[in-house]
Amino acid sequence: MEYQVTIINSAEEIGKCEEARMDSCMWTCRVKPAARGRMGYIRGKGFWVEMVCEEENPKREYHSYMDPVCRDSAMEVFLAFPQKGEALTNDVMYVNFEVNGNGALYAAYGKGRKNRAPMPEAYLEECGCRADIEDKQWKVSLLIPEAFLRGECGLESLDETTEFYCNFYKISESPEIEHYAAFCSIENETPNFHLPVYFAKANITA
Repeated sequence: MEYQVTIINSAEEIGKCEEARMDSCMWTCRVKPAARGRMGYIRGKGFWVEMVCEEENPKREYHSYMDPVCRDSAMEVFLAFPQKGEALTNDVMYVNFEVNGNGALYAAYGKGRKNRAPMPEAYLEECGCRADIEDKQWKVSLLIPEAFLRGECGLESLDETTEFYCNFYKISESPEIEHYAAFCSIENETPNFHLPVYFAKANITA
């Protein structure tokens, strides 16, 4: 599976970007709220992401940066960046950005699931993460800053030649509404979104 990341001039052009439906339900799914995401690349700024879920009154108890929002109802985007010549494994550099209905952001980076660190808070303002609750759905939007990817994740370039991979997720670990859905299905016996080998190949295109 592939995902085309369209180059856009501003967040207002996100509608031009490919839609990624999080309709692969895995493991325990007590509910199956429909969710979809879009991602575009703004040159020099980073990846603009918007996600929408058709879910009324989503569970949203957490409010602070790096709170475990996956225990609420959350939408997530993961990006993996193998180094030049490096094979895609589950231990490559990847980032995970997770947001609940309060706009609380959990953002981490590192090589593999065991070697992760929070995104430095200096990038939070640039992320501009927000959530909007509507009558029958809720939305999140955020920027994954290019400065963060270059400065902390070791990304040397970000253009049409960059090799990277992505996945979009809808999740709640709360027992009464537990569910796990993805754009690209994860083939694992137990819940685990941190497996880049199952991500979609991403391409930046004009």
